[in-house]
Amino acid sequence: MTVWLVAATYARAADSELTYLFHEPAKPSARPPLIVLLHGSGSDENDMIGLWPQLPEGFVVVSPRAPFGDPASGYRWYRKGASIDADIRLSCDGISKLVETAVNRFHADPQRVFLAGFSQGAVMVYHAVLGAPGRFRGAAVLSGSLYAFDDRKLSPKADLAHESFFIGHGTADERIPFASGRHAHDVLDRLGVPNAFHSYERMHHEIGDREMQDLNAWLAERGAS
Repeated sequence: MTVWLVAATYARAADSELTYLFHEPAKPSARPPLIVLLHGSGSDENDMIGLWPQLPEGFVVVSPRAPFGDPASGYRWYRKGASIDADIRLSCDGISKLVETAVNRFHADPQRVFLAGFSQGAVMVYHAVLGAPGRFRGAAVLSGSLYAFDDRKLSPKADLAHESFFIGHGTADERIPFASGRHAHDVLDRLGVPNAFHSYERMHHEIGDREMQDLNAWLAERGAS
């Protein structure tokens, strides 16, 4: 049975509330895995929650709304013309707090928390995961890039060898070029970050069915235990 509910707003501060939608597995289990899905620019929490049927059935799925924007123009994780670094830091903090809240609320396994995002949400995945190694079991970047990411600012003590990324990108992406996804893959390789790069012929700036099949298998393998 499908459950679609608007959860209570989690408020860290007046300017960083993250409202979210969630879906719980039809068959409850002790300490289920959790995945948080980050939408793209100009969208909201309703966009990514619809992916839940294509994800492993045992996962709790949480889809938050980015902190900047409004219903008319949609929401964003960072804004043009603003301090991009400051926006990203605030959004990363909000994501971190939301994960803590969701783990407690759904009694999820804190060792099996995954983060995934599309477009601007995918950019946020890189910042959130690489900026705080060890917090997530795995991360999925769908049509994203390393925008505004400077690996020279990574802590020299950061252990990135245990991070794990799924990277998916369409060769016909007209918004975030395929080369940006490939570049991110190359940078992660240089940093020693395990990652699996998946290219999808003729796929535009979108999330494709074959991509979701690959992601489902990748998540199932890592979230099984």
